[in-house]
Amino acid sequence: MVVDCFRIEERPILQVEVIDPVKNNSVNVSPLIDTGFSGYLLLPNSLYNKVNSLELKEPRNYLTLNGIIKTRVARAKIRIGKIEVNSYIESPVLGRDIALLGREILKELRIEFKKGKEICIEDP
Repeated sequence: MVVDCFRIEERPILQVEVIDPVKNNSVNVSPLIDTGFSGYLLLPNSLYNKVNSLELKEPRNYLTLNGIIKTRVARAKIRIGKIEVNSYIESPVLGRDIALLGREILKELRIEFKKGKEICIEDP
């Protein structure tokens, strides 16, 4: 089943629900698909703080063109269409509040490039 398709010139954004596995709180977010981000689902602090009951003690560090970025990390359920993944969410300790869907989540999806015109995300 196709979750969403994008024309090549459009911004690739997916609708994602993040569920706190302890409190069952949930937030909806529209992250940009970022194949350059090796992490999971990066959330703005305001959303991350609503679903981070299972926060890990150790932050993750990423080396970027702008230097080292440190993120807080928590376990969470991530739902994209009918796909539900037990995974991680992250939020930058300092820096921009942005939502990005990284490669660790993209590994769980089927991504198809259709004749150079559109990209479709499908259930695996």
